[in-house]
Amino acid sequence: MSSLVEQSKRCAAFAAVDKHVLPSVRVLGIGSGSTVVHAVDRLLELKTQNKLNPDLLCVPTSFQSKQLIIDAGLRAVDLDDLP
Repeated sequence: MSSLVEQSKRCAAFAAVDKHVLPSVRVLGIGSGSTVVHAVDRLLELKTQNKLNPDLLCVPTSFQSKQLIIDAGLRAVDLDDLP
């Protein structure tokens, strides 16, 4: 079983994604830190449920978050590539 801290991070990340990542969102910044793993997990769940914008572009803030995005099958883009 995961620690209470990890459970809290997961709950916070899921709540943030559920509240702010609507199907209308087209560009999403993906931050760094230990909680981002849980946020990307939730994004992947929403993707498999077809509840994300199919054209969603994720802008990572670090190499690690970029790898999480790619591993989840989401589209990673550089901020400089956006208009």
